[in-house]
Amino acid sequence: MIDRLYDKTSKILFSTYGDDFLKYFGEYKNIIRELGTEVHTLYGSHRRLDRLALVDDNTLQNWEFEVKDINDDTLSRIWEYNNLKSAEIGAIMDSFIISFANPDSCKETVEIGRSIVFAPMIKYLQKMGLPKKLNTIEEKVNDNKKITVHDELTLIFVTLSVKDSSKEKMLKRVCSVLKKIDYIAEYRRVVIDSLISFQIENFVKTKEEQDKLNEVVCMQMSVEELFVQTEREYVFDSGYDQGIKKGKGEREDEIIMNMLENSFDDELIVKATNCSREHLQELKTRYLASK
Repeated sequence: MIDRLYDKTSKILFSTYGDDFLKYFGEYKNIIRELGTEVHTLYGSHRRLDRLALVDDNTLQNWEFEVKDINDDTLSRIWEYNNLKSAEIGAIMDSFIISFANPDSCKETVEIGRSIVFAPMIKYLQKMGLPKKLNTIEEKVNDNKKITVHDELTLIFVTLSVKDSSKEKMLKRVCSVLKKIDYIAEYRRVVIDSLISFQIENFVKTKEEQDKLNEVVCMQMSVEELFVQTEREYVFDSGYDQGIKKGKGEREDEIIMNMLENSFDDELIVKATNCSREHLQELKTRYLASK
């Protein structure tokens, strides 16, 4: 459960804070809505993206949350799922990775085939200066100034950006801040308290210290309950809904046609879809005839 804390916490915060979550990581676009994250691979398996959103320039944004070091396998997996989902929906997709790992141990690009380089936007928590941001928040609170929505996100992410051995000290600092403020919107306060309280139970050593901190924050909902509540499965209107209802073969052809529409190379289509070259040629003929 601890290993999944980072992943689920990030998903919960994404759905809770929406546009502010994007802005926190430097993306100044507005979410039109979250979309279903399930990826239907052409091998019959089902996978999920972490968070998928349609934004106001009519592109898609896939946000992935990675605890372990990012390597070639990580990037190749995200590239494959992105291509399948992008082709399935028929829209351009941008990729973002929030990394909790050491930046020096992570890979940032991967070469796919002979000419394609996949380089998603990677945001490293360890590079964001979160402990310094917490210093500023403490100063605000001590001066009776209100904290911002972005400060609220820092109160969570700063506890996830430090090593386990430093978490108890960081949790105590965050609780000291939360003790002095009572103006956070009700549901967001429930989310913050519950996520902090869960970490207190798992990273604060003594029962006495746990009880003292839990006088400030109270786990009103478990991480699992919050996660289920914030999971949203939407169906994209343009083609995806119809594609699900069609037979498997027709849906696969539709995906390949979308890839042709977006000028994917033949070799990449064959690799990503496991389509035969003969069938791909038939679909290319059909595609060209429709132009």
